[in-house]
Amino acid sequence: MWIRTGLSIISSIGMAACDTPSPAFQGVPAQIVTVGSSVFEVRRLGTQVELLRTNTEYAPTFARIIPRASQAVFIATGCTPRPQSWEGEQTLMQVEVDCPDT
Repeated sequence: MWIRTGLSIISSIGMAACDTPSPAFQGVPAQIVTVGSSVFEVRRLGTQVELLRTNTEYAPTFARIIPRASQAVFIATGCTPRPQSWEGEQTLMQVEVDCPDT
C-alpha cells in the first residue's frame, strides 16, 4: 500500500515537471507554437528565449529539434536565434536571440 502511494506521488511530481519552465522563466507568459510535429511553449526575457517542447516524439535528437525550435522562436518573438548559442536538450532549451526591438 505504501509503495503504491509513494509511486503515485513520485509519478505525479515527475509528470508535473514535464511542463515546467526553468526557474528564471517561471511567471513569464508562454506562447504556444506548433512547427511541423513539434509543439513548443516559447518564453522570452530580453535576449534570452526558452522553449519547452510539450509533445511526444520518438527519440528526437537535439540537432533534429533545433530547426523547428528556431522557427518557433521567430514565430513567437520575431527574433532570430543566434546559431551557436543553443543550450539544453530535446525538451527544454534556451537560445540567445537578436531582436529588432533591442
